[in-house]
Amino acid sequence: MSKRAALYIRVSSDEQARHGLSLGEQRSDLINYAQEHGYTIVGIYADEGVTARKSISRRKELQRLLADVEKGLIDIIVIKCLDRWFRNIADFYKVKEKLDAHGVDWECTREQYNTTTPNGLLMLNLKLSIAQNESDQTSERIKYVFEGKKQRREVLTGCLPLGFKSENGHYAPDENMPAVQYLFQYVSDGGSMRSAQAAVYQKFGLALSYFQTRNTLANRIYIGERYGIPDYMPPAIPHDVFFRVQDILSRNSKPARSGRIYLFSGLVRCPDCGHKLTACKGRTNAQGENTAYEYRCRNHYYQRPKNSNIGCTFSRSVYENKIEKYLLDNLQRLIQEHILTIEKQRIEQAKDSPAEKIKALKAKLSRLEDIFLDGLIDKDKYAATYKSISQEISALSLLIDHTPAIPAAICEVANDEDFLQTYQALSRENKQRFWKSIIASITYDDTPETRGTGTFIPFKITFCS
Repeated sequence: MSKRAALYIRVSSDEQARHGLSLGEQRSDLINYAQEHGYTIVGIYADEGVTARKSISRRKELQRLLADVEKGLIDIIVIKCLDRWFRNIADFYKVKEKLDAHGVDWECTREQYNTTTPNGLLMLNLKLSIAQNESDQTSERIKYVFEGKKQRREVLTGCLPLGFKSENGHYAPDENMPAVQYLFQYVSDGGSMRSAQAAVYQKFGLALSYFQTRNTLANRIYIGERYGIPDYMPPAIPHDVFFRVQDILSRNSKPARSGRIYLFSGLVRCPDCGHKLTACKGRTNAQGENTAYEYRCRNHYYQRPKNSNIGCTFSRSVYENKIEKYLLDNLQRLIQEHILTIEKQRIEQAKDSPAEKIKALKAKLSRLEDIFLDGLIDKDKYAATYKSISQEISALSLLIDHTPAIPAAICEVANDEDFLQTYQALSRENKQRFWKSIIASITYDDTPETRGTGTFIPFKITFCS
């Protein structure tokens, strides 16, 4: 009875590019070898674009092969040469232990190893050690090259975020950048990601998936940051717009399955536990129509143990029409107070601006590079000092990024004499979009004075910045 053979193939992307190695070449070699030895081929397992130093768990085809070994489907594994199998001594012996437990052998088509003698095992270990050392040296060289590219603010990989292209080795905007900028502005103005996808497609003909949209909106490369370096390239999106979008994404809730539009979905916070209140349809009248939408705390109803004082105690509802009435009666006054607060904060921050400190640190980096090029400090000292200064710049940059801003939508409301008429003319969807464009959260103090039908509730409003 012929042996059941599994053919294992591996080639990394780098090896394909530098040496012309391919899965097809290895496949042909292994099939010919198996046929010449009278083996029955039961499976071909090919890891493409995977280095031999990558963790065993991340080599999917190797994992599939080992699973078939444990099922008793394989008698022998055929590989081209040892470095197609492993370049890591520890991983090799982990796998060898599994193979030995199931009586599975392995052979190389281009190399011969005798693992039954001490000298054979010594030669095997030497070969693995040399392969591991070569891999480590290659990794170190690549790392050194990448660090140099980072210092020169160059593109490191061929996979670029939406809206960018490589031009002379540096990031440059491409024909899709206007669509990206429109996407950020649309969400910044209160639009949902789902409607933003449709709007981008309608205006630019660019089809984006939900996850591509979200990943684009969360990518700090659009404010010029890459690999943790804050000034890697000129920002494509203003900092205030970017961080406003991050705030909106952090509080967005999923659309209601029923298709109902809740004006303050994702905005109302529980006065007891602080979590977002869940919107629901509320009571119905005799005709089965919803008379008032309401918001209730999911933590109280689904996570609080019955007959227990542990957990959220907020068992009441907050009615949507009550929140809406409060806002329409007080919004312009609240906005004016908010604007005054922001202006005071700006004055305070201007006294100790981080921008000047960043400018001085960048000049220090430039001098450090000159010193290094002149050979006055070694590479390790240069790298450590460069990293320390870069981290300080990044920390200061965050202070600039979070400088309080007053969104245009808020200023427009403050100065609109016909605001109520404008608001009432909006559809429910646009009313929801409007509230999300200016409000970050809504809460209130749950006290005996704020309970009961008709009670006035002084809601606390946190505006977007």
